[in-house]
Amino acid sequence: MIEITFKEFYELNYQEDAFHDLYVMKNGNDEVLYVGISSQKIWDRWFGWNGHIFDDHLILIGKSSIGQKVVDNLPDSWCWKIQLWTLDDCVAFCKDEISPTRAYYDIKYLEPFMIEKLRPVLNVLYNQNPGKDSTPKSEKEKRIDKILDKAYYEVFEKNSRWGKDKT
Repeated sequence: MIEITFKEFYELNYQEDAFHDLYVMKNGNDEVLYVGISSQKIWDRWFGWNGHIFDDHLILIGKSSIGQKVVDNLPDSWCWKIQLWTLDDCVAFCKDEISPTRAYYDIKYLEPFMIEKLRPVLNVLYNQNPGKDSTPKSEKEKRIDKILDKAYYEVFEKNSRWGKDKT
Protein backbone atom coordinates (compact mmCIF):
# COMPACT_ATOMS: atom_id res chain seq x y z
CA MET A 1 0.00 0.00 0.00
CA ILE A 2 1.23 3.46 -0.90
CA GLU A 3 0.13 6.55 1.04
CA ILE A 4 0.84 9.96 -0.51
CA THR A 5 -0.59 13.45 -0.41
CA PHE A 6 -3.32 14.30 -2.86
CA LYS A 7 -1.00 16.87 -4.47
CA GLU A 8 1.67 14.18 -5.05
CA PHE A 9 -1.04 11.97 -6.53
CA TYR A 10 -2.38 14.74 -8.80
CA GLU A 11 1.12 15.62 -10.02
CA LEU A 12 1.98 11.91 -10.52
CA ASN A 13 4.87 12.40 -8.12
CA TYR A 14 5.11 8.82 -6.86
CA GLN A 15 6.34 5.40 -7.94
CA GLU A 16 4.03 2.42 -8.31
CA ASP A 17 5.66 -0.93 -7.72
CA ALA A 18 2.52 -2.89 -8.62
CA PHE A 19 -0.96 -2.44 -10.07
CA HIS A 20 -3.27 -0.85 -7.50
CA ASP A 21 -6.96 -1.79 -7.57
CA LEU A 22 -8.42 0.20 -4.68
CA TYR A 23 -7.96 3.68 -3.25
CA VAL A 24 -8.77 5.23 0.12
CA MET A 25 -9.13 9.01 0.44
CA LYS A 26 -8.56 10.57 3.87
CA ASN A 27 -9.09 14.15 5.00
CA GLY A 28 -6.63 16.23 7.02
CA ASN A 29 -7.90 14.65 10.25
CA ASP A 30 -7.02 11.15 8.98
CA GLU A 31 -10.72 10.26 8.64
CA VAL A 32 -11.63 7.97 5.75
CA LEU A 33 -13.82 9.90 3.31
CA TYR A 34 -14.10 7.47 0.41
CA VAL A 35 -13.12 3.99 -0.75
CA GLY A 36 -13.17 3.22 -4.46
CA ILE A 37 -11.97 0.67 -6.98
CA SER A 38 -10.73 0.92 -10.51
CA SER A 39 -10.05 -1.49 -13.34
CA GLN A 40 -7.73 1.12 -14.87
CA LYS A 41 -4.96 3.19 -13.33
CA ILE A 42 -6.36 4.94 -10.28
CA TRP A 43 -5.10 8.35 -11.47
CA ASP A 44 -7.26 7.90 -14.60
CA ARG A 45 -10.24 7.03 -12.39
CA TRP A 46 -9.80 10.41 -10.68
CA PHE A 47 -8.88 12.66 -13.60
CA GLY A 48 -9.66 10.72 -16.79
CA TRP A 49 -12.91 10.40 -18.70
CA ASN A 50 -15.88 10.31 -16.31
CA GLY A 51 -13.51 10.72 -13.35
CA HIS A 52 -14.08 12.22 -9.92
CA ILE A 53 -12.52 15.55 -10.94
CA PHE A 54 -12.57 17.33 -14.29
CA ASP A 55 -9.31 19.18 -14.95
CA ASP A 56 -9.18 21.64 -17.83
CA HIS A 57 -5.81 23.00 -16.59
CA LEU A 58 -7.50 26.25 -15.51
CA ILE A 59 -9.97 24.99 -12.94
CA LEU A 60 -10.80 21.73 -11.17
CA ILE A 61 -14.46 20.70 -11.07
CA GLY A 62 -15.75 17.97 -8.74
CA LYS A 63 -17.88 15.43 -10.62
CA SER A 64 -18.68 13.08 -7.71
CA SER A 65 -19.18 13.40 -3.96
CA ILE A 66 -15.49 12.81 -3.23
CA GLY A 67 -14.36 14.95 -6.16
CA GLN A 68 -16.56 17.82 -4.98
CA LYS A 69 -15.30 17.44 -1.40
CA VAL A 70 -11.68 17.66 -2.55
CA VAL A 71 -12.28 20.63 -4.86
CA ASP A 72 -14.36 22.51 -2.28
CA ASN A 73 -11.56 22.18 0.25
CA LEU A 74 -8.65 23.29 -1.93
CA PRO A 75 -5.95 24.29 -1.15
CA ASP A 76 -6.15 22.38 2.17
CA SER A 77 -7.08 19.13 0.42
CA TRP A 78 -3.71 19.07 -1.40
CA CYS A 79 -2.34 17.81 1.95
CA TRP A 80 -5.00 15.13 2.40
CA LYS A 81 -3.83 11.54 1.98
CA ILE A 82 -4.73 9.02 -0.68
CA GLN A 83 -3.81 5.38 -0.24
CA LEU A 84 -3.33 3.05 -3.20
CA TRP A 85 -3.95 -0.60 -2.34
CA THR A 86 -3.08 -3.71 -4.31
CA LEU A 87 -5.36 -6.74 -4.38
CA ASP A 88 -2.95 -8.53 -2.02
CA ASP A 89 -3.07 -5.58 0.42
CA CYS A 90 -6.87 -5.85 0.49
CA VAL A 91 -6.86 -9.63 0.98
CA ALA A 92 -4.44 -9.28 3.92
CA PHE A 93 -6.47 -6.45 5.47
CA CYS A 94 -9.75 -8.42 5.20
CA LYS A 95 -8.40 -11.86 6.04
CA ASP A 96 -10.65 -12.27 9.09
CA GLU A 97 -13.81 -11.37 7.14
CA ILE A 98 -13.37 -13.27 3.89
CA SER A 99 -13.82 -16.95 3.21
CA PRO A 100 -10.50 -18.83 3.41
CA THR A 101 -11.85 -21.57 1.14
CA ARG A 102 -12.57 -19.22 -1.76
CA ALA A 103 -10.30 -20.12 -4.66
CA TYR A 104 -10.07 -16.66 -6.18
CA TYR A 105 -10.50 -13.09 -4.94
CA ASP A 106 -11.10 -10.07 -7.11
CA ILE A 107 -11.42 -6.43 -6.14
CA LYS A 108 -15.20 -6.39 -6.71
CA TYR A 109 -15.56 -9.15 -4.12
CA LEU A 110 -13.28 -7.37 -1.63
CA GLU A 111 -14.59 -3.80 -1.98
CA PRO A 112 -17.64 -4.31 0.31
CA PHE A 113 -15.41 -5.75 3.04
CA MET A 114 -13.02 -2.81 2.74
CA ILE A 115 -15.90 -0.33 2.97
CA GLU A 116 -17.39 -2.14 5.95
CA LYS A 117 -14.07 -2.14 7.81
CA LEU A 118 -12.96 1.41 6.96
CA ARG A 119 -16.42 3.08 7.31
CA PRO A 120 -15.87 5.91 4.81
CA VAL A 121 -18.05 9.00 5.19
CA LEU A 122 -19.12 9.36 1.54
CA ASN A 123 -19.67 5.75 0.49
CA VAL A 124 -23.33 4.77 0.68
CA LEU A 125 -23.35 1.23 -0.71
CA TYR A 126 -22.14 -1.48 1.72
CA ASN A 127 -21.76 1.13 4.46
CA GLN A 128 -24.28 0.67 7.25
CA ASN A 129 -22.21 2.59 9.79
CA PRO A 130 -20.38 5.47 8.07
CA GLY A 131 -17.66 7.34 9.89
CA LYS A 132 -17.72 11.00 10.82
CA ASP A 133 -16.27 13.86 8.80
CA SER A 134 -14.94 16.60 11.04
CA THR A 135 -13.43 18.58 8.15
CA PRO A 136 -14.38 22.22 8.76
CA LYS A 137 -16.76 23.47 6.07
CA SER A 138 -15.07 25.50 3.38
CA GLU A 139 -16.46 28.89 2.40
CA LYS A 140 -17.82 27.33 -0.79
CA GLU A 141 -19.63 24.62 1.19
CA LYS A 142 -21.09 27.28 3.51
CA ARG A 143 -22.38 29.29 0.51
CA ILE A 144 -23.94 26.16 -1.01
CA ASP A 145 -25.61 25.27 2.33
CA LYS A 146 -27.09 28.76 2.53
CA ILE A 147 -28.52 28.50 -1.00
CA LEU A 148 -29.97 25.05 -0.27
CA ASP A 149 -31.49 26.22 3.03
CA LYS A 150 -33.19 29.11 1.24
CA ALA A 151 -34.51 26.82 -1.52
CA TYR A 152 -35.83 24.36 1.07
CA TYR A 153 -37.59 27.18 2.90
CA GLU A 154 -39.13 28.49 -0.35
CA VAL A 155 -40.41 25.07 -1.40
CA PHE A 156 -41.45 23.46 1.86
CA GLU A 157 -41.97 26.05 4.57
CA LYS A 158 -42.88 29.48 3.21
CA ASN A 159 -46.52 28.80 2.40
CA SER A 160 -47.04 25.65 4.43
CA ARG A 161 -49.73 25.60 7.06
CA TRP A 162 -47.20 23.81 9.28
CA GLY A 163 -44.23 25.97 8.34
CA LYS A 164 -42.73 28.93 10.11
CA ASP A 165 -44.67 31.54 8.09
CA LYS A 166 -48.32 30.76 8.79
CA THR A 167 -50.64 33.09 6.92
